[in-house]
Amino acid sequence: VRKRMNNLPTEQIIKTKAPGLSIVFKAVMIIACILAVTTIPQTYALGVILLAILVIATVIVFKYYNAEYEYSLVDNDMTVDKIMSRSMRKRCGVYNIARAELIAPAGSQDALRMEHRKLRTADYTSNQESDNIVVVYTMDNSNEMVRIFIEPDDRMKAALKAAAPRNAYKCGE
Repeated sequence: VRKRMNNLPTEQIIKTKAPGLSIVFKAVMIIACILAVTTIPQTYALGVILLAILVIATVIVFKYYNAEYEYSLVDNDMTVDKIMSRSMRKRCGVYNIARAELIAPAGSQDALRMEHRKLRTADYTSNQESDNIVVVYTMDNSNEMVRIFIEPDDRMKAALKAAAPRNAYKCGE
């Protein structure tokens, strides 16, 4: 008899590492703001407006690259949200773990057998090299098969194992 923990909510937050290109974007935005400040004496109101727009864009760029993913598993549904600068939250997707075909370590034989499928893929990992990345083949809230990559901790793995069909969970014990 398999013990189910479907009604116990499990949450995990993963801090993402910004891609290398983000440093270039941030530097360009800062330089653009500095240049806009230097043009204010020649352009007057237009320079002030340009500076305001660039400052807002710079803040948005910095917030976008300061992100983390929150995995939340409640009643067989795994919700993934992207939290930017600990203030803005964006729903990335809702996935039905009870209908999962496979939950396995990325790069495992089971995952490699499914890799050829042409599916919508989402990566909700920290963007760092990790041995803890798991691939999940399951249905999203629009009833479409998807492939998602996550980095669950031990608590989340236990919750996934309890919610997934017995033959779908291949992450070991």
